[in-house]
Amino acid sequence: MRPYFYEALSATCEPRVLLVVVLSAAYGILIGSIPGLTATMAVALLVPMTFFLDSVSAIAAIVTTVTCSIFAGDIPAALVRIPGTPASAAYASDAYALTRRGRAEQALGTSLVFSVIGGLF
Repeated sequence: MRPYFYEALSATCEPRVLLVVVLSAAYGILIGSIPGLTATMAVALLVPMTFFLDSVSAIAAIVTTVTCSIFAGDIPAALVRIPGTPASAAYASDAYALTRRGRAEQALGTSLVFSVIGGLF
């Protein structure tokens, strides 16, 4: 069991894969923070580019894009009460109420923390 874990860890920590993860995170945040553009659309636009990547990088790009775009949908939901993705619709009213009280950092920080917790578990 352990050799497989170390092999998978070394495959995902290659510099090329880490660069793909960083670029995919930026792409996902950009797409997710624009109202009307969903995580599904982000992946649909990304898939043709993954044909030129190796399998580990392609899977890392897709997973990173989905998670970051769903998180980024909370940004316009909290700041302007327009959910960036359908998953952020339930969050918009409460987060916008915090923003109106001058606590936008708390609304966005809470979104980030619970997105990470939800992604891990």
